[in-house]
Amino acid sequence: MATPLESSVVRIYSNSGKVVGAGFLVSQKCVLTCAHVVADALGIARNTTEMPDAEVHLDFPLLAAKQFFTARIVFWRPVNPNEFAEDIAGLELESSPPNTAQPVRLVASEELWGHRFRVLGFPKNQPNGVWAAGEIRAGLANGWVQLEDIKQQGYALEPGFSGAPIWDEQLQGVAGMAVAAEMERAAAKAAFIIPTQVLVTAWSELGEQVLSIETVQQQWSTVKPASESVRVFISYRSQDPDLTLAQKFYEALKESGHEAFMAGESIRLGENWPERIDRELEQSDYFLLLLSPKSATSEMVTEEVRRAKQLQDLRPDKKPVILPIRVNFPLNSPLNYDLRGYLQRIQQREWKTSADTPKILQEILTILAEGREPDPTEEEFTTPPAMESLELPPLPVAEPELPEGQVDMASAFYVERPPIEKHCYEAILQPGSLIRIKAPRQMGKTSLMARILHQASQQGSLAVSLSFQQADSKVFADLDQFLRWFCAIVGRKLRLPNRLGDYWDEIFGSKDNCTAYFEEYLLEIINEPLTLSLDEVDLVYQHPEIAADFFGLLRAWHEEAKNRSVWKKLRLVVVHSTEVYIPMNINQSPFNVGLSIDLPEFNDEQVQDLTHRHGLNWRSTQIEQLMAMVGGHPYLVRVALYRIARQDITLEQLLEVAPTDAGPFGDHLRRHWWNLKQHPDLAMGMKQIIATTAPVQLEPIQAFKLKSMGLVNLENNHVVPRFNLYQQYFRDRALSL
Repeated sequence: MATPLESSVVRIYSNSGKVVGAGFLVSQKCVLTCAHVVADALGIARNTTEMPDAEVHLDFPLLAAKQFFTARIVFWRPVNPNEFAEDIAGLELESSPPNTAQPVRLVASEELWGHRFRVLGFPKNQPNGVWAAGEIRAGLANGWVQLEDIKQQGYALEPGFSGAPIWDEQLQGVAGMAVAAEMERAAAKAAFIIPTQVLVTAWSELGEQVLSIETVQQQWSTVKPASESVRVFISYRSQDPDLTLAQKFYEALKESGHEAFMAGESIRLGENWPERIDRELEQSDYFLLLLSPKSATSEMVTEEVRRAKQLQDLRPDKKPVILPIRVNFPLNSPLNYDLRGYLQRIQQREWKTSADTPKILQEILTILAEGREPDPTEEEFTTPPAMESLELPPLPVAEPELPEGQVDMASAFYVERPPIEKHCYEAILQPGSLIRIKAPRQMGKTSLMARILHQASQQGSLAVSLSFQQADSKVFADLDQFLRWFCAIVGRKLRLPNRLGDYWDEIFGSKDNCTAYFEEYLLEIINEPLTLSLDEVDLVYQHPEIAADFFGLLRAWHEEAKNRSVWKKLRLVVVHSTEVYIPMNINQSPFNVGLSIDLPEFNDEQVQDLTHRHGLNWRSTQIEQLMAMVGGHPYLVRVALYRIARQDITLEQLLEVAPTDAGPFGDHLRRHWWNLKQHPDLAMGMKQIIATTAPVQLEPIQAFKLKSMGLVNLENNHVVPRFNLYQQYFRDRALSL
């Protein structure tokens, strides 16, 4: 998703197709640039006084490169040393710009010294553009403002940057337009801009677009100190615009008397970040989530949200309250399956430009001052399902393709693992059947569940999918509340009226009431079999006082189907991550009836098949190299093939950086690191394993739980790292495990 600056920049061409400079969108159809850039484009003298009656061709290089637009000249101030406001041209597009283009925000201030800036230009031999940065200095006698390149490496302003917007990092807007660079002295690192005030003086129609520093300060002055301090955890991606926005929220929250945690500001060098993050989450009252397109694919962000939601369920005060803000990420854009569940019915705000910052901040501070939650929404899911394609990165949690209406089950990336699908498809057609799907995260459980549901619906069964993420935390308060919700939500998905009042009688107890509701109402009224999938039952396991009774109830219904026709209508699919075993006493056996499916990794042939689907013609040795690093882990293999197929990285480069935080799996590895640090006994077990290349014997419970996390494989009574990725990553961090 382009930033506000990137959404406005245009590239201007000569009649021969050569890039001659830049410009930027200042209204729906108006573009601002230098007059000498237009003169160069038309092949006329730079000091031509009469406004040319000609067409100028341009494109939006970061939005729609090579999609050419035509503009006519509507304002003209040519190069003239005797003029105070010189070298300015205004263009009007003859057609609408790309849908994602937006006018830039213009800002004006008398005091710009020391403000950091960035700019995109198109110097000689760099028609695709390069970025430059530095600091703004002060005004000169001719009205221009001087810039200075203060860095040692990278690009400085030079010919080709003319007409480009100068983005002021402090004011979060365009402070002027690049007009000239110092070319006489090779050692000079200076350039010049026409500041916004001068541009507006010359072309008065720009005045409505300008936000003065006084206005900015006035907006921020509406932020009043809090009467009572709260703790706010800010979750963000450490790249702009997320980083700058997080910094502004952090500073404003501190100024208002609140305690704010922002990893980049709050964690000291050498501090144990997993422990600190978990501690801050546990102590926070609010979880401010800056959700951008990149962070929405992050495992660590999903894990932080999961942890915040888990704390909500466990803490009596139901804190932290989650406050999601979409950063250049429309509300109708898809989220991964987990995030959709965690954020359902939570109001989300949308940030598009820095002009939105004061309003959103004021709303946040009001919520904090009143100590409340934002008003809930009614929708079960706030975003559409995500569709996988080669153009989009694989999401850390697969989106199920549920059998509702016309569903395309022919996903280009779903790989069957025979004979699992065949066994499941056969089992779900049996009266009263029950299938349990379990595996570590990201192994394809939800995708398999969706295909089982689809198969059942194709054979005449009603298919209902229920994720326990949909349950509010209060649902888990006690068994009666939970079973009431369970009955009501299944009935709602079957589009049947809620008749709990007719079947719920305190005399009989909640389990008997729930059984009666299914037996005498839900199953009795339908004519077809009901295939009910229960996803994310991990959340039920977190409440042992509910889990034992609930799973005992499902087991009893499964047994009833052997003798009673009404219960033969019910077929169950139960899905959970094996990571649920980590905090449990594994001597207390969890749900253990029906057909058990433990999803394995992909084998060599299946990975080879996936490479072909990604358009890669690999040799067997390349398959072996990749699998030595990440095994047949479905998600990690997908990430690797996606990056390689898009030519972001070669296989050789990927293998070199894979076990590092900077590599494509860094987010995945940090999630495991965080989880290990929360369980010191498992961290010590992992430390023993990676200290040697030989198999290691651990305590049985340690070994079982590390396998449940997906970090190790069991070889008889010994343990080995699951694949080289984990061996190398944790070996390099052994001292801090």
